[in-house]
Amino acid sequence: MLDAIEKMRKLLTANKEAEINCESLMEDQDFRKMFKRADMEKLMDPFMRDFSLCIKESLAKSGLSCGHIDFVELVGEATRIPIIQECIKQIYGKNDLSRTLNS
Repeated sequence: MLDAIEKMRKLLTANKEAEINCESLMEDQDFRKMFKRADMEKLMDPFMRDFSLCIKESLAKSGLSCGHIDFVELVGEATRIPIIQECIKQIYGKNDLSRTLNS
């Protein structure tokens, strides 16, 4: 089940819809469901609030303002999720995010 969920999450980062498919999940019953990116974002909402708060707190503790930051470098697989990118763009006021480092 976890492998199917991870595969679906990766597909939803690039596509607006993805199917989750688990064969013989329970008593030889298969599980199939189409998932939309909006569904995933709705499930992620509590985590996104915490993520946004964490970024804002770290920015405040750094003593820097968004005007002092030239670019934002993203590293890691979760940063490919569109809602994560939009949150970071909104907080830092940047239109472009960088991915030049090899994570």
